[in-house]
Amino acid sequence: MPQEHIFTLDVRGLKCPEPVIQTKRLFDQGNLNRFIVIVDNDVSRENVSRFARNQGAFVDVTQDNGPDWKIDIRINNPGTQLSSEEPLIPCPITVDQAVDPKTVIYVGSNVMGRGDDDLGAKLMRGFLRTMIDVKPYPWRMLFINSGVKLTTTDQEAVEAISLLGERGVEILSCGTCLDSFGLTDRLVIGRVTNMYEVLESLNLATKVIGPD
Repeated sequence: MPQEHIFTLDVRGLKCPEPVIQTKRLFDQGNLNRFIVIVDNDVSRENVSRFARNQGAFVDVTQDNGPDWKIDIRINNPGTQLSSEEPLIPCPITVDQAVDPKTVIYVGSNVMGRGDDDLGAKLMRGFLRTMIDVKPYPWRMLFINSGVKLTTTDQEAVEAISLLGERGVEILSCGTCLDSFGLTDRLVIGRVTNMYEVLESLNLATKVIGPD
């Protein structure tokens, strides 16, 4: 019989939490019952394995000669989760991922620029993704008004902001704004803030960047 072809996701060389994000995308696609993820460090091995088990998948981990690990994931009950999830290991912050304690990013909208909102949404997501590769990182990001949609319902934006949060950036979303949009229970990344803390952040900052 011909050998079964198993889709392989190679995330060697990618920094945490990118291996988990790419694994999550395979789960979200919903067209694979089994696949293999190859990682090259202990944190990625643990986090990918834990994430998969949290989705109800069977996980088998093996190591070849060298630093690489093969994580064999079999999705028996896609879309189901365990009653008690395994927490993921926090991503290590390296020396070159320093945070500038004087810079605040003020995001007052879920779009960038004025005119075409669809284009503005794409530009805002591009801005957030680009921030991941630009150092030093800001001290805080403040999400105000419709900007809170980026920390709640916009999955692509949430993924980029999560990477920034893992690198030490404080993610703060306006509580009044979340309540106004009916998103209080849908906050995915960061924590809720108030106007006092917003003003305090702006007063303490020596540089405020507003991409919108």
